[in-house]
Amino acid sequence: MTAEVLNSLTSRSIALASQEQKAVKKIKLKVFWKTTNFWTEAAIKEYHNTAPAIAERLVHEQYWDKNGSIKNNKFTCEDFAIRILCEFASSRQLPVKLKTGVRTYRNMEIYQPAEHDRYLSHMYGFAEMVMLTYGAPDMQRVGENVTALQTPAELMPGDILAQAHDRPGNVAHHVQVAMSVSTDQIEIKQGNTSGISVRPFTTVQRLLGSNMADPQNDGYAGMPIENGVYNLNGSNWNYRNLTTGSSREDFLKIFQLYRWNFMEFNQT
Repeated sequence: MTAEVLNSLTSRSIALASQEQKAVKKIKLKVFWKTTNFWTEAAIKEYHNTAPAIAERLVHEQYWDKNGSIKNNKFTCEDFAIRILCEFASSRQLPVKLKTGVRTYRNMEIYQPAEHDRYLSHMYGFAEMVMLTYGAPDMQRVGENVTALQTPAELMPGDILAQAHDRPGNVAHHVQVAMSVSTDQIEIKQGNTSGISVRPFTTVQRLLGSNMADPQNDGYAGMPIENGVYNLNGSNWNYRNLTTGSSREDFLKIFQLYRWNFMEFNQT
């Protein structure tokens, strides 16, 4: 965590009336990072160029946990994608707006003690706040969080592959992030989930004080970042997880393809 990040992320108040007026109403903002720029085609291109380097750094990055132990990053699949986005956006003071079934999260928003007090005012705090309720199905919110891609040829580094066509209703349950794309090969990185991550098991775990979705909880289910590759064989995109050694034939056909809805992030 850099000094620049810490210095720029605080809770602030802003006036809703001019100083000449006698009554000035102020609202307090929770500022995880300031928005001083907006997404443009140039910024989006830079995101695609930079996402693989951010992901690679997250693989090797180490930190001290609250007990003073040295740890490596672990993420669930959607959390890994969120972290790459937030790393890029916060370093360039670009806005992020992500919606879940709970609410819409922004890097600058009206301060609410119940919503914000457990999260520090920096990029890590924002990411952890979103990760608590953002799941793989939220990657399917076209027009809000993402835009849809139609073919693998459209994929660029930093884009999202959502595994969905193997579940009833085509509801996403796993997410990968593209790292490099060519005509016959797609390299990905992904977070993953340890343990059983379906109801009612997760509900029971929460009742016992262990939340698999909460990065601040000791029961967080994130795993070390994994590498994988798709190779085109005829018309089939065959997949191999380079970390675990598992493989699947024609695996890409059960994925939906998305890109972050960058321009929507510019909207209030």
